[in-house]
Amino acid sequence: MIHHMSFGVRDPNHAAHVLAELMGATAVRAPTPPFPHGAWLVVAGDDRGSFLEILPASTVFDPDAPLGIRQRPAPHEPVTAHVLVSAAVSSDAIQAAAAREGWRTQEVETGLFRIVKLWIDDNVLVELLAKGEAGRYIEAFGAAGMPSLGGRLRDLETKLAGALAQKLPPQVLAEALGEPTDTASPANADA
Repeated sequence: MIHHMSFGVRDPNHAAHVLAELMGATAVRAPTPPFPHGAWLVVAGDDRGSFLEILPASTVFDPDAPLGIRQRPAPHEPVTAHVLVSAAVSSDAIQAAAAREGWRTQEVETGLFRIVKLWIDDNVLVELLAKGEAGRYIEAFGAAGMPSLGGRLRDLETKLAGALAQKLPPQVLAEALGEPTDTASPANADA
């Protein structure tokens, strides 16, 4: 089961709202951090918590970057994507398989659920919900979590911003997350 997919576009806000309209979904501004400035989510609100991450086209995934993402200078280059999938095995089994293949992994507690990040050939990012973690994911992004989703994302954003500011210099965060975008217009308001 695929839970979410990300990709970059020139105008994430616009694309998210159009996709939400076409899908009968909800566009919600993504929290910065952990997402780059200007990113949006298109949340289906289904029983699986399905959503799309719509990122700025300048964003790329990089296992050597402090947050696992960075901004590139040329936003019109071909882009890559990442996907979150449920795994039928434990985190230890995922990490053992990755070690066997020579792929990097990182286990991350997001504040809403735990994932194992896996970089295939140091290029393609696949995030896995280890066996038993899908329930936490569905609790946050499924139908029951929709009424509190915006508030939970803003809470996560505040906590992560403070924690990351203690660990990383401002320039490193700015390079990873991009520059803030104007959020004053109604089209940019949280859904």
